[in-house]
Amino acid sequence: MDLALPPSDRRRLGINDVPNEILAGIFQWVSTSSSPPCSDLGAAEILNQVCSLWRELAHVTPALWTELNLNVRGASDGEELLTQWFSRSHAVVIVLRVDPFRPRRPLKNKNVNVMETVCAHSDLWRRFHLSAPWSGLMNFFTMGALQTPNLEELVVEYDPDILSAAAIYTQYLTVNAGRTTFGNCTQLKSIRLGLLPTFPLELLSDLFPWKNLTEVVFQKPGVHPALVKHVFAHCKGLTRLKIWTNYWRNLEFSMEYSDEYCLEYLESFDLEADIQPLVHILRSVQLPALKSLSLSRIMNLDEARYPVDLTPGEALMRLKEHSDFSLSHLEICGWMGDGGLRADDVLRFLAGNPGILSKPRSQMQVLGRL
Repeated sequence: MDLALPPSDRRRLGINDVPNEILAGIFQWVSTSSSPPCSDLGAAEILNQVCSLWRELAHVTPALWTELNLNVRGASDGEELLTQWFSRSHAVVIVLRVDPFRPRRPLKNKNVNVMETVCAHSDLWRRFHLSAPWSGLMNFFTMGALQTPNLEELVVEYDPDILSAAAIYTQYLTVNAGRTTFGNCTQLKSIRLGLLPTFPLELLSDLFPWKNLTEVVFQKPGVHPALVKHVFAHCKGLTRLKIWTNYWRNLEFSMEYSDEYCLEYLESFDLEADIQPLVHILRSVQLPALKSLSLSRIMNLDEARYPVDLTPGEALMRLKEHSDFSLSHLEICGWMGDGGLRADDVLRFLAGNPGILSKPRSQMQVLGRL
């Protein structure tokens, strides 16, 4: 309201009298701060349906269409609506969840159409997060060549469904023509994979340029152990690496020291593992720039059935000998006691890393029995 006008000329101003730039800013704030139900595409679609003025303004405001949080449940998640969404955006952060409890026929249900529509606009992806049951992952990894020039972060994780017997899954997954690859993804720096240890390495080894990555996270329920070797051999620009391992004992994992397994720039390494993979990994790699090391033990009742030739303490010292790093942060959780690290192992390792002891006490955590 213009207070300089005489009272007789003043009128009540409505929301549509607000300048378009300010109204567009309000739209963007609403779309990023609200939490709409998972069955909706988001606040942008709600604003789009208020009136013709708001619809026109919403359609020419790309920032309003930069986050797509989609839970694939049924026919309401239409391909046409998705196509319209992508047409209004310049780059999109996508969180795509495929409902693991919905009955499915692999490669022949509604999920495929949605996946195809999303992948047809891969050139607009900025961050892509896929959480899906096995059939959804099969769909994603058979989409062919995708062009992803804007992609900065990729998260793909298996969401367990009622058919959770991992042994039956790989027979449905073909490693042949049609498998997914990412092209022109020069911006991709971070990936997080939570697949299954039995997931075929062939589908991942040339999925994208591994050499460009600076952050890799392998999270539950894990990845094939051969992929860990692949990372140490090919991701030479990594600064952060986190590995969660389990169920590897049946895959005959082993790893021997090699100059090939040197990550020259890695500063942060988190490893959650059983004794066998932990010992194999620690004794085999070089991490000369390491500043933060976190070791967490995954307890398994049958660890004793799979002996290793080194103790965890000896493997830790091998890592130090190969790398000659100077740590500033150390965290050890669950490794103290029978079969794990002994008190003298920890003290010996600390003696070779005086930088930890010179830091505040909060920089070092050893959780367990000493």
